Amino acid sequence: MSVASYRFIDPRVLAAIANLQLVAKTVVDGFMLGLHQSPKSGVGLEFNQYRSYEPGDDLRRVDWKMYARSDKFFVRESEVETSTSVRFVLDASASMNHSESGISKFDYGRFLIASLAYLAHYQGDAIALYALSDEVQVCLEPRRHHRHLHQVLNALQSLRASGKWKPWQAIESLFLSSRHREIIVFVSDMHECHEELRTALTKLAGLRHEVLLCYLVGKEELSLPQRGAVTFEDLETGERIEVNVDLVRAAYQKAFAEHARAMQNTLFEHRITAHQFFIQDPLDFALREFLRARKKLG
Repeated sequence: MSVASYRFIDPRVLAAIANLQLVAKTVVDGFMLGLHQSPKSGVGLEFNQYRSYEPGDDLRRVDWKMYARSDKFFVRESEVETSTSVRFVLDASASMNHSESGISKFDYGRFLIASLAYLAHYQGDAIALYALSDEVQVCLEPRRHHRHLHQVLNALQSLRASGKWKPWQAIESLFLSSRHREIIVFVSDMHECHEELRTALTKLAGLRHEVLLCYLVGKEELSLPQRGAVTFEDLETGERIEVNVDLVRAAYQKAFAEHARAMQNTLFEHRITAHQFFIQDPLDFALREFLRARKKLG
């Protein structure tokens, strides 16, 4: 990926853009331009059917299976890709307000979903948005028309994270309406109510959907770089605790790693694709994984 296109999907740059629709367009255009310029070798093509993607091309004409094979975008001159439904689930609990380097997990999650929704919409997919906690509930059912994309982006723009994650019983009905396999992109830090979040993910996979978990982490949250006595606050309960970081760092990092391993094992058992994303990192890897998930249903 070129330096210029990398800059377009750096979350620290995106945080300075007030309009979420502009964020989404900037990310997707930069991502596709970067892949098009990739030095990786391609595959044999029938050039009377394909040509290289150019900025401004209709994303519905991009051959996603060819992308999965070559890591480059090619536009089909004749065929039209079949569409699917993509449901985006955003953890809107207060723990997502954790911020580092000028960006919060919640902002990163909003940028990510906005970009994926923009990409999915312009390739002809129906998109849905669910932002959930015990204090927040936004439910926009799958639609394909352009007005619906604006509704999704406007909802993301106005969202604020608060409260705790809801138990599965409170949200189950939202996901039982579909009679077809869909892609469900679940964005969360997986911190609080581990069992409830894990239950939601495994239940969704049990409905035979293609589930992609984007697990958000801060680099400082993992490394704990502070020194000496530090006061930490639970973003959901407001409870505070003072600890000597130098004395607890090793045990904390061990517990963090064990938590991640246990979660990965559970997700693997249920064939859920899960990836950890640092909120300081650009968004291109998440877009790649989304396209691979879509290919399984294409």
